[in-house]
Amino acid sequence: MEPRASFSFKKNWWPAPVTLISCGRMNPLAGERGPNIWVVGVLGGPCDDPPLLTISPRVGMYSYKQLVEVGQFVVNIPPPQMVREMEYCGTHTGAEVDKWKACGFTPVKGEVVDVPLIAECPVNFECVVEKQLTFEREDGSPGEHELMIGRIVHVHAHQRCLVNGELQWDLVDTIYRSRPRTWRTMGPAIGFDERKSPLAKPQEAADLIEKRVKSYEDLADIIRGTPYPTQTAS
Repeated sequence: MEPRASFSFKKNWWPAPVTLISCGRMNPLAGERGPNIWVVGVLGGPCDDPPLLTISPRVGMYSYKQLVEVGQFVVNIPPPQMVREMEYCGTHTGAEVDKWKACGFTPVKGEVVDVPLIAECPVNFECVVEKQLTFEREDGSPGEHELMIGRIVHVHAHQRCLVNGELQWDLVDTIYRSRPRTWRTMGPAIGFDERKSPLAKPQEAADLIEKRVKSYEDLADIIRGTPYPTQTAS
C-alpha cells in the first residue's frame, strides 16, 4: 500500500478549470468603474435546475466592489493559448491597468446582463448574483473570501464547440491550475461514460495509469525549480 501523509489544509484545492470573470458594466453609469477581469481558480456548480454556479471573490478587492455594485458577472472559459493573458489578469489590479486593452480582449455586449463577455473565449456564461455568503475564521474575524451564487441566465459558445446545437466540452480545451504552481490542459480521453456497463479493458486502463504515475516523478523535479509569481488584488 502506498505510504500516506497527513497535514492541515492550506489552499490545497484540487485541479479545476481556470476561468476569467468579467465584471462591471460595459457602459458604466455615473460614478461606476469601467469593466474589469479577474481570475477564478475553482468554480463551483451546485445546481443544474435552477442553473447555478459559485465564485469566491476576495473581500475588498477591486473586482469585488464591482460585483457588489452591479450584481452581475460573466464567466469566460479561456483556451490554453491565453495562459499568459490569464496570468496577467490574475497578477494585476484593474484599479491601475486596463486589462482588456493590455490583453487585447474584445468586449461583447451580453444578451441579458450589462457586463461584457470576452469574445476570444470559446464559452461564456452570463450570470446574475443571487446570494452572497460570508464566513468567519476560527478567531471570529471575517474570512478572506465571500461565496457568491450566480444564476446562469444565458450561455454563449463558438460554433466549433457545438454538435447539433449542444455544447461539447470535448471540443473546448481548458486551462487547469494544478496547485501550487502548474498550469495544465485537460489531457487525453481515457474512456467514455459507461457507468452501467462493466469496464471494457481493465488491464489497458491500469497500464495507462501506471505510465502517467511514472511521469509524475520528473514533473515534480520541474515544479520544485519553477518560481511562483506573486498575486495581487485584481
